[in-house]
Amino acid sequence: MKKLLLLLFLIPNITFALPATLNEYISKHSSWNSSDKASLSYMASRCGILFEVISERYKNIANAQEIYNTSSMNTVTFSRASSDIYKTRCINLACIEVEKIASRERSKKWTLIYEEEAEKNIDIYGEIIRGVIKSDFSTCMSKVKPILK
Repeated sequence: MKKLLLLLFLIPNITFALPATLNEYISKHSSWNSSDKASLSYMASRCGILFEVISERYKNIANAQEIYNTSSMNTVTFSRASSDIYKTRCINLACIEVEKIASRERSKKWTLIYEEEAEKNIDIYGEIIRGVIKSDFSTCMSKVKPILK
């Protein structure tokens, strides 16, 4: 019971419906880039997931290796930042374990969402970076990445 309460306290994003885009998340969590480390970790995590999906799409395309390499590097940058942020927020190993579980669940959920969106974009537009993916891609690069450096 205590672990469940700890989980609900530390990971409010799991208990509420997730917004469709990172910009919508930002509008609901205005302190994400300053004092709200949980939100910054969430944003970095979502960006890492997005770039992982993008890199997997370009992985085996011969003339897209530069996109693959750049996306792979962004995956590492965002994922490490998210992990580092929650590790510094936690005061003990139990907290870190709770964060890891939440991160895995978020990763599963958003990987599926981004993969479905990528598939839809390819089918309709012949490219990945459209709609929600384009919005989140832009947010990751223009708002999240500069904060992580």
